[in-house]
Formats: sequence, C-alpha cells, structure tokens
Amino acid sequence: MDRAAYRRKRQQEEAAKKRAQEHRELARFYNLNSMLGNNWAIFYFIIGARDTGKSYSVTDFFCRQKKKLGDQCKNYWLRISDKSVKALLINKADKLVDPDLKRKYKLELSVKGQQVFDHKKEFMHVAPLSSFGKEKGVGFFDKDFTGWYNIALDEFQLETGEKRTTFDILYAFTQMCETYVRTEKKHVRIFLLGNTLEESSTVLKAFNFMPEKLGRYYLHSKRCVIDNLEVTEAYKLDRKGSVADILAGTSSNYTNELIQGKKQIFQGRLNHPTALIKFTKDPSSWFTVFDGKIIRRYRGEGVRNVIAMRPYLDELYVREKYINVLDMYDARAFYFDCLVSEAYFTGELVKLRTK
Repeated sequence: MDRAAYRRKRQQEEAAKKRAQEHRELARFYNLNSMLGNNWAIFYFIIGARDTGKSYSVTDFFCRQKKKLGDQCKNYWLRISDKSVKALLINKADKLVDPDLKRKYKLELSVKGQQVFDHKKEFMHVAPLSSFGKEKGVGFFDKDFTGWYNIALDEFQLETGEKRTTFDILYAFTQMCETYVRTEKKHVRIFLLGNTLEESSTVLKAFNFMPEKLGRYYLHSKRCVIDNLEVTEAYKLDRKGSVADILAGTSSNYTNELIQGKKQIFQGRLNHPTALIKFTKDPSSWFTVFDGKIIRRYRGEGVRNVIAMRPYLDELYVREKYINVLDMYDARAFYFDCLVSEAYFTGELVKLRTK
C-alpha cells in the first residue's frame, strides 16, 4: 500500500471514529454493540454515570445469548457483597432482570440456591465475591464444553462511604473467574461495570492502566477494552429536575468525573531508592520509596532500609516505622509515580486497616 492510499485509509478510519463518537454523545443510553465488535478482547470495562444503561445493556446481551445459544452459553453474574446478591435473588429473582427484558424474552424465572432458571432450564449463576472460598474447587468447569462463557461483575468499585470489605476484591474476582473458566481463552467475555473513577479501581489496577480522561481505550496486550463514558446532553436533559438531580447534584455517581485527580502523582525523575515497604512476603505487595517520599511498585531495587508493615515477614518489625508510613500517607506526604502505584498502595493499606 502506497503512502497516499494509507493516508486515505487513516482519514476514513478517523472519520468513522468521529461519527461514532458524535452518535454516542447524542445517545441517552449505552449501546454495547460497538464494544462487542472488538472480538479479540476478553475483558470489557464499562465505567460511567448511573442510569446510563450499562447493566441493562449487558443483561440484554446475556438474555439474547441464552435464547440464541441455549446450552452452549453459560452466564455468571457477580456482585461484591452477599446482601446485594440476596436482593437480586429474592422473589424468584424478581430484581435480576428488568421487567421489559422479561417480557421481551418471555422469561419465567425461578431460583434454586444461587442458580437462576428460565422455564426450568439453567439461565444464570448469581454469586457474591465474598463466597469465593466456598466456590473454589466446586465443579463448575466442563472440559468438554465448547460454547461461550459470559461473566459480569456489576458495581466492581467500592463507592464513597461504602463499607470496606475484609477480603481482597481483585484476588476474589480472579479466583471466581478461574473456577468458572479455568484456562479457557477463546470463548470468554468478562464485563466489569462501575459508576465512578472517584476512587482508584480495585480491579482496573491489575491492567496497569487507569483512564485519566473520558473515552475508549484499547489494551491489546491485556485483551481489554475500556469505555470511560462521558455523560451525554440527552442524559443531562433527561436527568434535569429529577429527584437524584435535586438531591445529589453533581455527585461523581452522575458525572463520572475523576475528582481525585493527579495531585499526588510525581512527574519528575526518580533518583535514589531510600526504603522498601513490605506488606506481605509476596514481592507484588512491595513498594520502593525514592528520595524519601515518592512511591513506586517494586522492580527489584536493592534497598537496605526495609519497612515491614506487619510482623512475621522475615524482616525486623519496628512499630514506629509502621506508624510513620500511615501518618505520612494520611498527611498526603507521599507521592506516586503513577495512578496505578497509588491504587495498589492504597489497596494494601485498606487491607491492613480492615483486618
């Protein structure tokens, strides 16, 4: 292909993207179709304001897939807490699927344990992440199954003011996915639905990427697509004067704005490693401190000054050093090399303080 033809092709692609963006800006509710066109992906993140149709569009897709593929489709719907799952399953899973979708697909739901049935046929497995220990080792995976696995983690982020969990959400989600699909790579779709990026995501950090701006992001090496949705004019107009608009106003739940910003992100050069902070014996939970105040995830740096954040790590535990780290973090005296490092470090502190 010569340069002129290549340039024309790029211009056509850019024009198509612009038209698609303009269409999304005018739309009131989220449409899943364009994201599903990226069939190379396994993970589909949809992050946006409440009442934009994220859960609805994924539920609609699950219903459509089940009606089309039947036994060649397995659906799993996950929530963080046990209480939220119970709320979905009570009264024959009355709140699991929207009423119009029940009518559209002529669903007749019933529940046995955490399994939801449609006309007495398996429809969807609904479970909380808190049950990952109980489901580990259970025979969900069928090595002879050649159909599609659809998994959704709804509300995968902890909201502001929400009670902290006593387990690692990322670890629990990883274990649940491994229980359901094992090493399957071809016929797996995993949807992660969240309202806000106000707090560093508990799952998104695993992809070493945090979207700082609105838009769609492609992480090919991670087989991941991220839609960080901007609220549309149609959404603003529809919401204006509603109960939520009057009471909540510009809450990030309804604007999807990254309020935390990049105030603690250091943009300069990291010079000398001065300390190594260890939360566990696993190097993935170690952090190197540069120049006394800049934190980065551990990359094998040789540091003599080790700060153990709990006893029994084969390191000298000095409580004064532990308290000093907490005080510096609370006083916003630490800086980070990127949002991902900040998310991981904050997550480790949260786990430490909830135990």
